Amino acid sequence: MSRWGRTHLTPDLLEFIRTWLPAPPASVIEVGCGDGRLTAHLRERGHRVIGIDPEAPEGAPFIATTLERFRTDDPFDAAVAIRSLHHVGDLPAAIDSLHAALRPRGRLVMLEFAVENVDDAARRWQAEVGLPETRTANMHDVIALTEVRGALGRRFRELAFEPGPYLAREAEREDLLGRELAAIEAGELRPVGARLAFDAIEPDEQGARSAR
Repeated sequence: MSRWGRTHLTPDLLEFIRTWLPAPPASVIEVGCGDGRLTAHLRERGHRVIGIDPEAPEGAPFIATTLERFRTDDPFDAAVAIRSLHHVGDLPAAIDSLHAALRPRGRLVMLEFAVENVDDAARRWQAEVGLPETRTANMHDVIALTEVRGALGRRFRELAFEPGPYLAREAEREDLLGRELAAIEAGELRPVGARLAFDAIEPDEQGARSAR
């Protein structure tokens, strides 16, 4: 997780996570744990948590690995992925690994970046409020949210999708959040972020979906 990514761990996001996660002491894996702040928060709430990230902190409860390579013999009750899946190197492999790491009907809670919504209107708005421009031309390795959702649909059932602001918090400008929300509500700005919740599909349901 980047330095700026920490600014997304706001009370409203933490409340969304609390609402959709199973109650403590459910076991949780945090995908892309970064500096471990959310992992520590979930442990303080009573969850049994590990955090994975290629640059995870040393020692328990962290594991330095990619999602694609992660394996466990003891599946988790839930997973949290904050700004993580749009960065994976192999999206289908990452989702297969994530599904295998969860129990049947295991919960997945996410905050994601909709890079496809960073258009000319978004760049104009960033310039008007004095935010640095998000340069999508240099982000060829960032996976679109529509692609992430489509890939997740093979293994997960979507329960919640809440498009919303992203740009102000990504730039550590909480003071501009209200203006971003107003621009979205006025139709001047497409939502560049989204909160989502899913349940892992059981094997018999996956077969039924594939047969359709």
